[in-house]
Amino acid sequence: MGRADHQRSAPRRFFGHKCSPDTGVTLVELLCVLAIIAILASLLLPVIFRAYNRVKGMAEEMEASQIADLLVRETRSYCAAHPQYNFPSKSEFGDKCGLAPKCWDWVQASTTGFVPFNYLDPTNEIVLAVHIGRNHATLYVFSKGELSTRPEGH
Repeated sequence: MGRADHQRSAPRRFFGHKCSPDTGVTLVELLCVLAIIAILASLLLPVIFRAYNRVKGMAEEMEASQIADLLVRETRSYCAAHPQYNFPSKSEFGDKCGLAPKCWDWVQASTTGFVPFNYLDPTNEIVLAVHIGRNHATLYVFSKGELSTRPEGH
């Protein structure tokens, strides 16, 4: 028996344990690895979600003025085309004005305050209050006059 034959027949050692080529991973070892991965995931996922929500809130705040301008423009266009407008609910307001998706999301959000209004209501009445951004800390308030009448010179 030569040296090469001796090496083939001798069991290999792995961290002090004998391993033969046909030895696989036991179920217990596999479950231990899965448990470790699950523990690491449970530690990391909350941090990842907090970071995601923070970035999402900052993105909302950065584009808020553009969305507010778009909301006002779309509402004014509808009110100009339909002088006897009536908005009894948030959903009808969004449907009738044909709001863009981000404007629609603003209006339909659970934190948005909406007061039904029509062409007969006073123009200084607050009809829409939208909370956006991180922790919904930024507030946009729209009066009936802002949403329904075009500013002079336009």
